[in-house]
Amino acid sequence: PETVAAHPCVFATFTAPSFGPVHSRRKRGKTVLPCRPRRDANLRACPHGRDISCPRRHAKDDPLLGRALCPDCYDYTAAVLFNAHAGDLWKRFVTYLPRHLARHAGLTQRQLHRQVSVRFVKVAEGQARGVIHYHAVIRLDVPGDTHQPPGPAFTTGLLDQAIRTAAAAARFPVGPSPDHPDAPALTLRFGAQVHVRPIRRDHNRQLPATG
Repeated sequence: PETVAAHPCVFATFTAPSFGPVHSRRKRGKTVLPCRPRRDANLRACPHGRDISCPRRHAKDDPLLGRALCPDCYDYTAAVLFNAHAGDLWKRFVTYLPRHLARHAGLTQRQLHRQVSVRFVKVAEGQARGVIHYHAVIRLDVPGDTHQPPGPAFTTGLLDQAIRTAAAAARFPVGPSPDHPDAPALTLRFGAQVHVRPIRRDHNRQLPATG
C-alpha cells in the first residue's frame, strides 16, 4: 500500500574494495576533477617504477576509464573472484543485517523477528573497472503481509547504522579447491565506502546516479 512510503527506507550502495589504482572520473558538483593528481614526485611511482599519477580530467566516454595505471599492481585475480562470489558476499550481508539491527536496537534476534521485517530489492551494476557493485532499496515493515509500519524505535538512522556495520562485518573466504588447487586463499569483503541515503515520503526528485 501507499503507506509504506512513510516506513524507514534507504537507498544503499555497496562497492567493491580497491584492487589497484585505475583511471577514474571524479566530480565535485558539476566540476570534473583531475583523475589522480600527485604533486610529490616520490609518490608518483609504484613499486614497478610506473607513474601512477594522472592529471587528466576524463570525459565520460574516455576509453582509459577503469584501466589500471599499473597492470602489475592491479590484483586481477581478486577482482575476478569478487565478481564470481559477490552474490555469496551479499547473502552474508543479508544474514548479518538483522543481527546488527537487533544489536543496535538493544534486542535479541528473537525479539527483533517478532517486531520487524527487513525487505529489500537490489540490482548489480558494472563499474568502468569491470567490477560489480550493488544498489539496494532496503525498508523496514512489521512481520507478515500487512505492510504496517514498525514501532517508533525502528528509525531510518537505526537502519543506516545497522547496514554500515553489517556490510563491514560481511566476509566470504575463497581458496583452493579440488578443481582449482592453485587458487589463492582470499577473504572477500565490500569496500569501505558504503553509501546510505534515506528515502523519504516527500522526495520529489530522482536519486543521483552513484555508479
